[in-house]
Amino acid sequence: MSSDRNPCCGRSASPKETTISEAEYDEIETTILEVARYYWQTFAIPESQSWLFALQRAESRFPGPNGAEVGLETLAAVQAMRMSRSSCFRFNNPSCAHCARIVSEHERQFMNIFQAVRAGRMGPARTHAMILCEGNDTDKLILRMQALAKVAVPELSNDVVSESHAQLA
Repeated sequence: MSSDRNPCCGRSASPKETTISEAEYDEIETTILEVARYYWQTFAIPESQSWLFALQRAESRFPGPNGAEVGLETLAAVQAMRMSRSSCFRFNNPSCAHCARIVSEHERQFMNIFQAVRAGRMGPARTHAMILCEGNDTDKLILRMQALAKVAVPELSNDVVSESHAQLA
């Protein structure tokens, strides 16, 4: 990753960061990251009200009732992570074209959890969650990621989601 400063925003990537293209996220993963970023921005800058963009993006990518569900499940996953972490979470500005191409180390861990859950690889999902949540409880984050994977990728096995919803109840 080049560390040249962007003349627009002045942001330069750190050595631990990568780009979305280097991460090889598919369209679903890229959308989940973008939606999550708008929620993180809302918590960092409440007056931005960027949660509205999060829902709009989820609904435009996932038409019908799945869009709202993806938006809400992404928020639930973000909130579960926020409740477990104790230090600052670093994310990139979804409203800056340059910054939005960069994936922070924390964002990468969040997405690694989603990718592992989506692939049914719960061991790696739990490992990434433990790293992201700094050794704190990860059960709710894992359950929320399972629910998110199910609404984002409806063809996933019902077993993944029915297990997560039963544990959330």
